[in-house]
Amino acid sequence: MLRAIPRHNVNLTSTELRLVLQGAMGRVSHPDGRAQFEANAVRYFGAAHAIAVESGRTALHMALEGLDLVDGAVVVLPRYCFFSLVKVVEGMGYRPRFAPVDPETFALDPARLVHAMNGAHAIVFIHPFGQLADVAGLQAVAAVHGVPLIEDASQATGARWGRHQAGTIGDVGVFSMVSGKNLQTFGGGLVVTQRDDVARRIQARLGTDTGKNDAQISQAFRAGLQRWFLTSPAGFKSIMHPATLALATLAPAKLEGMLYEERQAYEPDRAIHRLSDAQGALGVLELDQLDRRNAIRRAHALRMLDGLKGIHGIHLPRFDPSAENSFNAVAVRSHWVPELAQGLRRAGFDTRTDYMEWFGDDRDFDEPVLYLPNHPGMTEDDIDRLVAAVRRILRHR
Repeated sequence: MLRAIPRHNVNLTSTELRLVLQGAMGRVSHPDGRAQFEANAVRYFGAAHAIAVESGRTALHMALEGLDLVDGAVVVLPRYCFFSLVKVVEGMGYRPRFAPVDPETFALDPARLVHAMNGAHAIVFIHPFGQLADVAGLQAVAAVHGVPLIEDASQATGARWGRHQAGTIGDVGVFSMVSGKNLQTFGGGLVVTQRDDVARRIQARLGTDTGKNDAQISQAFRAGLQRWFLTSPAGFKSIMHPATLALATLAPAKLEGMLYEERQAYEPDRAIHRLSDAQGALGVLELDQLDRRNAIRRAHALRMLDGLKGIHGIHLPRFDPSAENSFNAVAVRSHWVPELAQGLRRAGFDTRTDYMEWFGDDRDFDEPVLYLPNHPGMTEDDIDRLVAAVRRILRHR
């Protein structure tokens, strides 16, 4: 009997599931849930300040505002990144400047970053797919040019570089906590920083806001509950896998369209909200499970990458083996991505084509990128079956 594997799974303990069920039914009263989550995040990340907000975009907005950049500031970004980063920077009236990435790591390349630094006021970098960027090199460039580093660690929550947690390596770190991230509160964002001045400006901007209203939070938990079921073994096998397999065969454009997120402009002057107490209470539980779940992801990813070595037609990522990477996904490059995605889907494995984009006029690699599944709901046998399926699909390419 085929065991169908989703690309990511909304992994919930029984305690987390009970909280989400209560929230979905309108029971969202969790006094001081956000404050407790922020206090626990301060301890976990070893940061002086942790401020929980409504989304990852809002977290980046608050980070930029907290740094008090000049009007029209030049903000350097990887030219291979998430469109939401660019939209926030542009929406705040800053000028994005795109710098090269290392094609082996997908991350901002410090060796070629210097050419983008003339007149720059800040650098935003990411840890693509949970593999840590060359943070020592980025710190050195930022120090030479006297500009702050903004670290988007959304896919690397819980990853470590030596004694430093991802998110605390730059002047300010930001996280998204939507479904599919290593730490999820069904919407939400987090800002961490050691800088008192940055935290003070952010707190002043947020004021006494207490988060979105109860109806909005209940809706977020209902949507999260649905995603939990559809990525559970029963829900994915009975509903999602047959549906995506049929769409991939009969209407592939429609399947891609379902995954597309509209590129809306960011509006910085709208109402800005903190994270709700109910989501904060879920964040407390998620934070307690983060290291355990990351250890499973890490073991799975290393087993998968070791098994995929030497396969013709697939290019594996390079990463710092001394770092504790979080491996939110295993991203591979291949000219055979459509064939690989379809073959893996038929073998029971969900994948996703790339949702990062190129900005500017140049590219640092040409092959499409495919995200292979990696999450705590998988077993070693699942990993081995995935590796065998990739070998079989690419055998004659």
